[in-house]
Amino acid sequence: MKSAGLHSFTHEAMATRFEIRLVHPDARYAGQGALAAFQLLDRIEALLNRYDPASEIAALSRLDPGHILPLSLETVVCLSRAIELHALTAGAFNPTLGHHLDVRRGEGPTFGEPAAGGQLLLDTKDRCAQVLDGRVALDLGGIGKGYALDRMAETLREWDLDEALLSAGGSSILALEGDDWSIGVGEGNTAGRLALRNTAVGASGTAVQGAHLINPDGDTAPTHWRRTWAFAPDAVTADALSTAFYCLRSATIADICRRSPHLGAILLPTESDQPVMLGRIPAAL
Repeated sequence: MKSAGLHSFTHEAMATRFEIRLVHPDARYAGQGALAAFQLLDRIEALLNRYDPASEIAALSRLDPGHILPLSLETVVCLSRAIELHALTAGAFNPTLGHHLDVRRGEGPTFGEPAAGGQLLLDTKDRCAQVLDGRVALDLGGIGKGYALDRMAETLREWDLDEALLSAGGSSILALEGDDWSIGVGEGNTAGRLALRNTAVGASGTAVQGAHLINPDGDTAPTHWRRTWAFAPDAVTADALSTAFYCLRSATIADICRRSPHLGAILLPTESDQPVMLGRIPAAL
């Protein structure tokens, strides 16, 4: 049980509440470190928010074929991770699906986001991007919170604030050093608590946000799972995998976890209260 020197700081961003829980003897110093992390969070949101016409992601969606757009390091790294995770999940994590969900809901950015169909070419060395054969409609919401948590953790480590638990709306959690942090997973009779350290967990499902997830091969809602939790060494991976796992069958998820033994999953089926556990799962408390 953490109590002595435990401090909690919150900040609203990305349409949710971010929280940093820190263990440090100096409350003022802990607050200064948390403020630095939240300032970075605001910068990342300004870069990745596709609903803000001034963001780099919105600018990419308006980019004409053949034109080149210089990008910040934060956007380049997040896009690069999105490409990696799209490959890891064989397309189940797809950062271009947000536009299709907007169409289904009758929503979307007011500045006129174009339909997807182009090919994105990312140059990580020169920090720029180009589109071919049309335009792209990117939505990094599936990993934006996790990416922000990872970057915020880097800032806290620079401040020597290593004993920390970071969360974004309860669906994205990153535990750093120190004694194990306790987090809850499951529902009803299957609810339990796990001990986290140097581990991230991402959660997906319809309990809070409703039917906000769609299959990568069409616009039908996934039906295999009621809730999914993904475990990984970093928050951006956990975020992407919780979304991808929600759309995949257990055999495919098991194969992903076998190929990457540092990954794990807890899956709650739609027709059962018996969870399916695959890969590397943190110890139960």
